[in-house]
Amino acid sequence: MNIPNFFSVFRLFITIFFIIAINENRFNLALCLFIAQGLSDLLDGFLARIMKAKTYLGAILDPMADKVMLASSYIVLTIKGFIPTWVTLIVLARDFLIATGFLMLYALSYRLKPSPSIISKLTTLTQVVTIIYLLWSDKRYYKEWLFFITVFLTIVSGIHYLIRGIKTFRQTENI
Repeated sequence: MNIPNFFSVFRLFITIFFIIAINENRFNLALCLFIAQGLSDLLDGFLARIMKAKTYLGAILDPMADKVMLASSYIVLTIKGFIPTWVTLIVLARDFLIATGFLMLYALSYRLKPSPSIISKLTTLTQVVTIIYLLWSDKRYYKEWLFFITVFLTIVSGIHYLIRGIKTFRQTENI
C-alpha cells in the first residue's frame, strides 16, 4: 500500500471516531476529526500526483472514503436532529445512484476509472461546508439556505452522473 492510499484508509478509520464524538456530543472533537479527514483527502491526492503514485486501488479507495465520511456525517447529524431527514435522503440517494451506476457499468465489463466532474467536486465541497458549519456553529441557529444549496447541487450532480453513465453505456454499446 502506498502513502496516498494509506491516507484514504486513515479517513475510513477516523470516521469511526467521528461518529463516536458526535454521539457523545463532543462537537469540537468531531469538527477536528472531520477537518483532519478533509486535509488527508487533499493530501492523498496531492501526494499521488507528485509521487506519481496514482493507482487503480487509490481511484476506488479515495472516493469510497469520501462517501463513507460524508454519508456517516449526514446520517449521524440527522439522527441528532441537526440535519433534516429529507436533506440526508437526497445526499444518500445521489451517492447510491452513482455507486450503483458505476458498479453496473463495471459489471458489464466497462473498466471505468472513477473521475469526478467539476459539479461533483463543487457538490462535495458544499456538503463538507454544510457539515463544518453545523459542527462549528450553534446548532440551534443553522441556516436553511445552506441545506437548499447543498440539495440543489446534489441533485444537479446526480443528474449529471446519470447522463454521463447513459452516454458511456451508449458509446461503448455501439463499438
